[in-house]
Amino acid sequence: MSGYTYILRCADGTLYCGWTNDLTARLAAHNSGKGAKYTRGRGPVTLVYSEQFDTQSEAMRREAEIKKLPRPRKQALIESQSGAEPLTIYDVDGRPCGERPRALVHAQGLFHHVCHLWTVGVRDGVPGLWLQQRQFDRPLYPGGFDLSATGHIDPRETPAVAALREAREEIGLVLREGDLHPGGSYRQQYSRGEGNGFDDELAFAFLTRIDGVPPFCPGSEVADMAFVALADFAAAHENTRDLPARRMDGSMLTIRHGSLCCLHEREWEGARQKLEQLLT
Repeated sequence: MSGYTYILRCADGTLYCGWTNDLTARLAAHNSGKGAKYTRGRGPVTLVYSEQFDTQSEAMRREAEIKKLPRPRKQALIESQSGAEPLTIYDVDGRPCGERPRALVHAQGLFHHVCHLWTVGVRDGVPGLWLQQRQFDRPLYPGGFDLSATGHIDPRETPAVAALREAREEIGLVLREGDLHPGGSYRQQYSRGEGNGFDDELAFAFLTRIDGVPPFCPGSEVADMAFVALADFAAAHENTRDLPARRMDGSMLTIRHGSLCCLHEREWEGARQKLEQLLT
C-alpha cells in the first residue's frame, strides 16, 4: 500500500509533518481536531508539501527525516513545490486545504473540483447531446470523445463560472449563467493516461439546451463536435456497442465505444432525469 509524507501549515503559522496512506481523509481528520495532538486547536490546516511513496515504510522514514530538518530547510522543501496552474485541493469532507500545482495534484491523486457541461438539444427531431472529440495530441484520452466541455475549477472560481469559461475556451460557445441547469455533483476516481497519475475529483455537472446545430467554434484542444442520440448514449452505458453520430456539417461517423471517456455511471444516473426533462 502506498504512503504519503506531508507538511501542513497550521492556522498559527507553525508547521506539522506527518505520514498517512490516505491524504484526503487525513486532512479531514486534522481539520476536525482528530488528526494529531499538535494540530488540535490549530486548524484549519493547509497542505503545503507532500510526497508519495510505494510503501508506508518509505513514507514513515521520510517523515522522520523531515522532522529533523530546521525550519528553513522545511521551508525550502515547501518552496520547491510551488508552481504554475494552482488548483484548490480539498479534504474528504469538502473543506479547502490550500492550493497545489496542477501537475502535483494529478500525480498524487489529490482531491480537487472540476466542471462538466452537457449540451443537449433536438436535431432533426431527434433528442440527443453533443460530445467533443479531443485533439489527438492531448496527453489524456487523445482523440477520445468527452462531454461538450470539461475542465478544472480555478481557485476562487465558482463551478458555474468555470463551466461558462470552459465552454468559451474549448468549444467557443458563449453562454450566460441563466442558460445553465445544475445537474448535481459526483465524485469520480480514475487513472490518468499520462504517466502514473490518478484523478480524484468532484465533478459539478451543468446542462444547457440548444436545438439544431449550436454555434460551436472549437479551440485548439478540440478536434470536432459530434451529435449522438440520447437513446444511443443511454445504451452505451449498458453494452459496448459503437455509437452512430453526426458531425456539425451533417456527415456521419461511428464513435467506437472504447473512445468514449464520458461514461461516468453515477453522473449519468444523476443527470439523466434532468436531461430528459430539459428535452421535453
